[in-house]
Amino acid sequence: MFPESSTSKTKLETTDPLSFLHGFTGSRIVHSNQSKLSYYYPSCHMMDYIVHSMNTTLCDSFYFKRATPNYHPYILRLYCGVLFWIQCLRAGNDVNVLTNVQHEFLNGVFVNHPLETLPVPVPLLKLIETLCSSQPEFPPHHGKVYPRIPVQPGPSRRDAFMRNDVLESHFLPNVPGIFALLEDLNRLFSQDPPVYPKRDKHIPVTENAVSTFGHKTFGLHADRTEAEKWSLVSPGLQYPCEADQKLNEAFAERYHDFEFPVTAATDSLSKISSFLHMKRKMAWFTHVKEVANSVAASFEGSGTLDDCSPHGVVSNQVMACLSLPKHLPEPPTCTADKCATYEFSYKLKSTAHNLPALAEAAAAFSQTHIRMFPNHPYLRTFG
Repeated sequence: MFPESSTSKTKLETTDPLSFLHGFTGSRIVHSNQSKLSYYYPSCHMMDYIVHSMNTTLCDSFYFKRATPNYHPYILRLYCGVLFWIQCLRAGNDVNVLTNVQHEFLNGVFVNHPLETLPVPVPLLKLIETLCSSQPEFPPHHGKVYPRIPVQPGPSRRDAFMRNDVLESHFLPNVPGIFALLEDLNRLFSQDPPVYPKRDKHIPVTENAVSTFGHKTFGLHADRTEAEKWSLVSPGLQYPCEADQKLNEAFAERYHDFEFPVTAATDSLSKISSFLHMKRKMAWFTHVKEVANSVAASFEGSGTLDDCSPHGVVSNQVMACLSLPKHLPEPPTCTADKCATYEFSYKLKSTAHNLPALAEAAAAFSQTHIRMFPNHPYLRTFG
């Protein structure tokens, strides 16, 4: 009889390989959350260009000016600037990202000015519609896309003129800056003798003079910081005043009828209500809205903010990447410096597929979701 092999004594008992996994069954898998909200910082540069074109047309219309004696191009700039901010707030409200302060302000606006009473001239209708939240193609995996605005829109003091620590301030309507234009114009009206600027000649800050504008003192061009230079063409200030001398003279008689709020250097503009000058009263906006109603009525097909849903249009998922212009913008030497503007040529980019053709067209037209060309001397990192 052969002795028992030593290997047979040490051989492991054969078992089912899957039995090793039994102790690990039932482990909970934590899936990564892919449905987070996506946002972009909106741009109003194209809106400002359209408003400038509208103002040029309206200022050349004898019949419109006769029918709307309270009209002035700065009034339309102001109204459209406020409207842009309000629509962005509506989009933020749709995705529940507003702060309590923003939410209370938005509700207060609509108590005094319901959606159906806020006119949107037809040249701006499709642009305002793009300022909304939208759902990407695969809802379970991707959250909504929306235009994000800063919680603190302006500086803690008005005499800082604007926030320069966030680049998006240069792409959102500078409402305090538009008020500064109005105040400076009224200052000229109040001189003895009064001054009524000719078309394109209202330039509050020039290259070779120390100027106080919006309660901020701007030194000579050579002494200004880059931020100060570019603030002179911030949204609402890029284009020269379209009004001629006769229209400015007529507006001088009606300026005080608007009941604009009195401003001070120490005003805090950090909250949306103070930034839009609606903290204490909104009566002035009622008068401004009346002018906007007349403007909208003069463009067939105009609507109201009620026609612009805070959710739905997928155009905001398309980015307009601005192309390098033939001539780069130059640091502004004055307000409304034409050398600081740029062309709106673009290429469209998106991670979304099978978008409607009209959505792509709206994105190209509105350019509210953009990426600045990389050679811009100051705004190159935006988008």
